[in-house]
Amino acid sequence: MAGIYKIGVVSRKTGLSPSTLRLWEDQYGLLAPHRTRGGTRIYSEADVERVLYVRHLVRERGIALRAIADILDEASSSLPYPLDRVAIENIYLREATNHSAVEEARRMARVQATVRSLVRAESAQQAAMTLVAGVKALTGSHLAGLGLYRRKNNTLVPVISATGDSIGVSSQPPLQISDWPREWQEAFDAREPYADPDLLRLELPGEVTSRVTRARARSFHAEPLAIANEMVGILTIASSWPGGIGGEAERICEELAVAAGPAIHYFAQHLESAPAPEPRL
Repeated sequence: MAGIYKIGVVSRKTGLSPSTLRLWEDQYGLLAPHRTRGGTRIYSEADVERVLYVRHLVRERGIALRAIADILDEASSSLPYPLDRVAIENIYLREATNHSAVEEARRMARVQATVRSLVRAESAQQAAMTLVAGVKALTGSHLAGLGLYRRKNNTLVPVISATGDSIGVSSQPPLQISDWPREWQEAFDAREPYADPDLLRLELPGEVTSRVTRARARSFHAEPLAIANEMVGILTIASSWPGGIGGEAERICEELAVAAGPAIHYFAQHLESAPAPEPRL
């Protein structure tokens, strides 16, 4: 019968192994084929279309399976239970991912504009301020800052901070990394991002607590800047709300860090010089 397929046929049609199809179904809920009394999976034409489009989203556009599953969950929760529910969800998935592609293109254009300004900077201060002003504007964060790592005494030295409409050279003293929460230290050592959705729930060292209080920060994300295996510094954004740092803001920090690590490393030794004109936020 046309449009009714067993898993082996779907595998041949889509180029995905049966184990991958079962994974998409069991772990992510991306598929829900009909089951016979004997437990055999039976796929419809709409199911095959779903597999092909999800494969395209993953391979060609780099969208995570979990993100696709979230879109389908949203569609499922808002639909009645029609006979061709899978086909309707497929339409929703295409519309949602096409919209996200436009938004992603706009976001990447803004990120790349900041990167171009960063790598074309003519001074250390200009590079650092461009980075901090850029990440604050792109993420809509309450606060953003840049700190440089000093290996000799294992400290992070704040150099630039931005809050509200102002940006400038930081006057804060260095932070001793050994005083940080263990999870932050481990992430720092591994050159991995670290974050917390609500800083008030943590027992932080006195100096860190006083800075958090003065900045009115409740949640934050810290992105390492590195070149090869060498730590350069930390780019930080913070929100005045618990859970205020979303996934898009984290991705922007990650993308900026790719170019910022080498650029800030190049300028790092000059970041004690007089400040350059301040870029507008």
